[in-house]
Amino acid sequence: MEQFVQVDTHYTRSINLERDIDSTNILNAYIPTSKTIQVLDKIALSFGQKDMPRAWSLVGPYGSGKSSFAIFLNHLLEDQRLLTSMSAEKLLRKYSPAIANKITAHTHGSNAYCTVLLTGSSESLSKRLLQSMHQAAQNYWAGKEAKPKVLEQLFHASQAGATSTEIIQILDQLQQAIHKVQGKGILIIIDELGKFLEYEARHQSVNDIFLLQSLAEFAYKGKQANVLLLVLMHQAFDQYAKGMNEKERNEWTKVQGRFENIPFLDSAEQTLRVVAAAFKHTMTKEQYNSVQQQTRKVTQVLAQQQALPRGMDIDIANDTLVRCYPLHPIAALILPVLCQKIAQNERTLFSYLGSQEHYGFRDSLKRLQIGDCVLVWEVFEYFILNQSIMTSDYATHRRWIEVLNAIERLGDAPASEIQLLKTIGLFNIIGAQGGLKSSEAILALCFPEQAQFHIDLQQLKTKSIINYRKFSREYRIWEGSDFDLPSKLRQSTDELGYFDLAQQLNQRKVLLPIVARRYSIKNATLRYFQPFYATSTSAQLLQKTTQAQIAFFLADTSDDISRFENYVFSEQANQLTVYVLCQNTAQIRAAVAEVVALEKIQSESPEIKSDPVAQRELKDCLMTAQYTEDCLLSQIIDQPAQNRWVWQGETLAIESKKTLQQQLSNILEKIYAKAPIIKNELINRHKTSAQANSAKNKLVTALLNNSALPDLGFDAKKYPPEKSIYRALFKETGIHREQSGHWQLMPPDKNNPYKLFPIWAGIDDFLSKKSGAQPLN
Repeated sequence: MEQFVQVDTHYTRSINLERDIDSTNILNAYIPTSKTIQVLDKIALSFGQKDMPRAWSLVGPYGSGKSSFAIFLNHLLEDQRLLTSMSAEKLLRKYSPAIANKITAHTHGSNAYCTVLLTGSSESLSKRLLQSMHQAAQNYWAGKEAKPKVLEQLFHASQAGATSTEIIQILDQLQQAIHKVQGKGILIIIDELGKFLEYEARHQSVNDIFLLQSLAEFAYKGKQANVLLLVLMHQAFDQYAKGMNEKERNEWTKVQGRFENIPFLDSAEQTLRVVAAAFKHTMTKEQYNSVQQQTRKVTQVLAQQQALPRGMDIDIANDTLVRCYPLHPIAALILPVLCQKIAQNERTLFSYLGSQEHYGFRDSLKRLQIGDCVLVWEVFEYFILNQSIMTSDYATHRRWIEVLNAIERLGDAPASEIQLLKTIGLFNIIGAQGGLKSSEAILALCFPEQAQFHIDLQQLKTKSIINYRKFSREYRIWEGSDFDLPSKLRQSTDELGYFDLAQQLNQRKVLLPIVARRYSIKNATLRYFQPFYATSTSAQLLQKTTQAQIAFFLADTSDDISRFENYVFSEQANQLTVYVLCQNTAQIRAAVAEVVALEKIQSESPEIKSDPVAQRELKDCLMTAQYTEDCLLSQIIDQPAQNRWVWQGETLAIESKKTLQQQLSNILEKIYAKAPIIKNELINRHKTSAQANSAKNKLVTALLNNSALPDLGFDAKKYPPEKSIYRALFKETGIHREQSGHWQLMPPDKNNPYKLFPIWAGIDDFLSKKSGAQPLN
C-alpha cells in the first residue's frame, strides 16, 4: 500500500514562527480554512481606517494551526514583489478571491508592512520585542540607501532595555519612518504569548502586561501607517494569572479587554478537508473506482444515521472521504474530533499520519492491500500505545478510564471481541459529537466480517461488558462511577483551609543537601548547604546554627515580603544562612493544596475502595498534581534567577544554576576562610570510623616516639591507614620535615598552601592561656 499512498510531510511537524518564516514548502502546503478567511476578513476591514480596534488575540489549543496562519499572514502583507508574497496571494485567491483582492489593493505599489515576529519564551517581553523590532527594521531597510535615525535608537534600546513608554515612543518614530518610504504599516505577531505571561506571573515587578495594553491602545489610533497587533495564545489572559490576588487578576482581565478575542479552532469538517489535501494517491483508475464504491456505501448509511458533519452533503462527504483513503471513512471522521478532545488537535492528527510507531498510519500501510482500510480500533490502539492522555476535560478523562477498565475486565477474549470493544469505547470517548455514535448500523460499517461482528456484539452483551441504551439507540461500556471527584476535591480543599505551607513542605518534601561543588573539589572537603522551607513565623529562622543552610522563604502577601526584608537585612539574620525569597509562592500553595486534598480523599473516602473507575481517575489526578508540585519546587533551584537570594544583608547576583554554584562556593570560601585543607578521607569527615580511630591512635604513638625518623619509622613497603593519614596531614603539608639533617615537627609557614597556620596559631593561643591539663574536644 505504501507505493500507492503518501502523506505530505510538511503537515506532520509543529511550526515555529521565527524558524519557519522563510520556508516556501510550509507556505505552499498551507490550506486556508473558513476560520482563516474569517480572521483575514477582520484584519482587512482595518486597512486604511482611522481609530478602530487593531489588536487581536487568536486563542486556540496546541496544534490548531495558529503559527501556520501567522506565517501565511506575514507573507500576504509583505512586499508584493517577493516570491513568497506572490505564492501567498495566489493561494488565498484560490479559496477567497474577495479577500485576496482587498489585501492586494491595500499593499499594491507600496513598501507594504514591516513585520515584527517573536515567539514566546521564559523572559521579559519588552526585551524580546525591542530585539525583534530592531531586526525587523534592519530587514525592512535592507537595500535602501537612506537609513532612518530610529534604527540607531532601536539598536541602543535592544541592548540597554527601555520602559513601556519609551518603547511606544520608539514604535511611533518607526511608524513615521515607514510612512515616509511609502510603507503601509507595522505588523507585530507574538506567537506563544502565554510563555511571556507565565514569566510575568512569576516576576510581577516586570509589568510587561501593561506594555501589551499600551501596544493595543497605540494600535487603536489610526494613522497613515497603522500598527496591526496579533497575539497567539493557548488560553485567555486571566488563565495565566492563576495564583495572583484578585486585584492583579482584574488588571489582567482589563488588558485582555483591549484585544478582540478570536477562538481559533476549525471544525472537524474543515480539518478533514486539510487531511484530504495532505494525501497523495497513485492508484489506478480501477482501484480508485473500487474505493469510491466502498466509500459511497458507508456515506449512505452515515447520511441515513445523520452522522455526517454539518454542512457536508453525501456527495461532498464521499469526495472528501475517498481522498482520505486508506483511512476508513468512519476513522477519518473520528480522528479530528478525537485529537480535539484528548491531544494537540491537528498537530497530533498529522503526527499520527506521519508516524511509523506501532499502529501509526505509516505502520498500518505496511500491512494493508488495495481495498483494505485503517479501521477505527487501530486508531484507538495508536492513541493508547503512543499518546498520553493530555485532556483536562473531566468527562472525557472519565470515559477514557471506563474504556480501559472494560478492556481489563474482558480479559482473555478473542481479538475480534477486543477490537469491537475498543471501537465502541472510542465512540463513547468522543461522545455523540457530529452525530457519530455506536449504533449497530454504524458499528457494522467498521468491520468487514459482518457475521463475526454480530457474534462478537452478542458476546459482549452476554458478558455484561456493554449494554444497549434505547433512548439514544447506541451501545455503551457497562461501567461507570457515581463518585464525583471534582466536587469532592473542592470540598476537601475547602476543609484544608489556610495551612502552614513551609511546615507541609518540610514534612512531605525533605530537601537534599546542595553541595558547593567547586569549593568541595578545590578544598578536598565535602561542604554543602542544608535547605529548608520557611515563612515569617518559622522558628527555624531564628535558630543559630553551625551548619551552612538555605532558607526558601515562602511569602504569601506583601506583608510577608516586608517581614522577609526586615529580617534578612537585620542583625538577627544568621550569618551562615542564605535566604531565598520565592516568587511563585501562590502557585506552590495551590499545587500543594491540591496534592494534600487528593491524598486525603484517597485515604479517607471509603466509597472509592469499591469503585475501580474512581480509583484510576484519582490515581491519574494525583500523579498529575504531584508532578505539577515537583516542577514548581524544582524551579527554585533549576531557575534561580526567578527568585531573590540574600546573604549577610547583600542581594546576590544569580542568573543561572552555574552562577548559583559559583556564589555558594564563594560564600563557603568566606565562611571557612581559615579552615585547613586535609586531603584524607579517613579523617576528613564528621564521624570517623573505628578503623580511622585505631589509625589515629597508632599515628599519635608514632609522633611521640619516632618524630626524628623519616616517615615516623613506618615500613616503606606497607601502607597502613596511619601512614596515609601521616603523609596527607604531616608530610605533604610540611609540618614534619627534614631540618639540618634531622626530621622533626615544625610549625607551618603563614603562607602554608594547606591553610594550617591559623589552626596551629589557634592551638598555641589555646594552650598559652590555660594552665594545667585541658580537654581538646
